[in-house]
Amino acid sequence: SEAERARALLEGRSPVAEAPKADAAKQGRFIVQVGAFADAAKANEVRSKLERSGLKTYTQTVDTKDGKRTRVRVGPYEQRGDADKAAARIKGLGLAASVLTL
Repeated sequence: SEAERARALLEGRSPVAEAPKADAAKQGRFIVQVGAFADAAKANEVRSKLERSGLKTYTQTVDTKDGKRTRVRVGPYEQRGDADKAAARIKGLGLAASVLTL
């Protein structure tokens, strides 16, 4: 808080910085995950559907215990409310949507 910062300065100490997690939330670290697909063609199909509707997408390939998966994600968003609106829009397209904090 501002009071703690002022006290630290008066006592000759360095003020304590805010926790990094709080900073990350303020800087827009919300995304919407639409799915994780074993079939790259299905991931591309879903991504195309999202982009045709005007949403900014990206993919991420990850190794899982069941093999490689391609995550289809939308975002990032600075505000949780914006991510929630995008998730509602995605659900309106008949797709699954989960808001995640990075």
